[in-house]
Amino acid sequence: MRRNLFLGACLALALGTLGCQDQDTDPTAPSAGIQSHQTLESLSLKGRLVKLPAPARVTDQHLADLVERVIVPTACDGATELVTLLNTQISNWATQEPGIFNTLIGLAAHVVPQAEAIFLLTDDTPQFFGYNGEYTKILEKVHQKTKGFWDIPSDDIQLIGMHGSMLTDEARVAATYQAAFTVGTPPQPISPAQAALFASIVADAVEQSQILDGGDFALFSFNAFAVSDPSGVIPDKIVMGDGILASYEALGFGDVAPEAVYAHEFAHHIQFENGYQTEPIPGSTPPITQAERTRYLELMSDATAAYYLTHKRGATMNKHRVAEFLQAFFEIGDCGFTSPGHHGTPAQRMRAAEFGFSVADQAQKQGHILSSEAFHELFVAEFPDLVAP
Repeated sequence: MRRNLFLGACLALALGTLGCQDQDTDPTAPSAGIQSHQTLESLSLKGRLVKLPAPARVTDQHLADLVERVIVPTACDGATELVTLLNTQISNWATQEPGIFNTLIGLAAHVVPQAEAIFLLTDDTPQFFGYNGEYTKILEKVHQKTKGFWDIPSDDIQLIGMHGSMLTDEARVAATYQAAFTVGTPPQPISPAQAALFASIVADAVEQSQILDGGDFALFSFNAFAVSDPSGVIPDKIVMGDGILASYEALGFGDVAPEAVYAHEFAHHIQFENGYQTEPIPGSTPPITQAERTRYLELMSDATAAYYLTHKRGATMNKHRVAEFLQAFFEIGDCGFTSPGHHGTPAQRMRAAEFGFSVADQAQKQGHILSSEAFHELFVAEFPDLVAP
């Protein structure tokens, strides 16, 4: 029989701060020695990944920001249907199981599935998408179709599923802690013993929860992102989380979301391959802030995805249906105009999509697919108007 959450002073010892005394803890009571912000500080993480190889790039890392917004509410919520759905789930969990909530957020468990997908998972093993694999066939199909539509080298891009259910597998969780996280100041690698302890606590907490459904809880996989590592240490990937797909399904976008989210992430790989990540930004005066850079690339991805989704040789989706989905997709709650992760305002993002629609509409008449470079040139020319007041 497993012990109830082995927490308090013992966890503090694992983080290198206090002595340890074995104890059992009520899984629904606030844990004595663990608070989310304190432990994230000890992990040198604060909800974000660490130890990424220097040339590697990961897009769309907004998950931690959404969680922080629930833990420490801000005046700018960006409360759309999608964000409200997730925030309600998180708030209900925090209220009903505060001990488990503090434990898992404190150990950054909500980031562990993302870290595993980036650092450890490859398509050498069978992949599935959706809590019960319900999106596997459609995503495998769109993965191949999108590669055939665009002209960049893409055979090496792997399609990877992100699953919160991995949090009950102690071996996988421990391996992820060692691969992606550090502890202490200055940061130190997590030892095998520390990783095993953290993994045991996480697995116990998830299994004891009456809310988390064995890890199939949207928060733990509420993201999709592109990964590129020119050094080759990490394979190029598009990672699709179960939680983001299930949440869009709950809002009535199950017919659009898999292809649309994937198309946005594939557009980031076009940027990686063609070197758009560091190019001059039209209308911007150096030095370019990270917020400006991110907004430029995200609006480019929005436009590129919209072009593919509505092109008759692409996903051939109805423009109005795609626009309905994109309204929810774009209003992800991004109102941090100076944040390094700023994606642009909802209005700017919709303008970018409408630009992509219009270019695809012209292509219907001409019957051909623009090269990625040709589409990029059109976007660059249009960009100042997209962000104009």
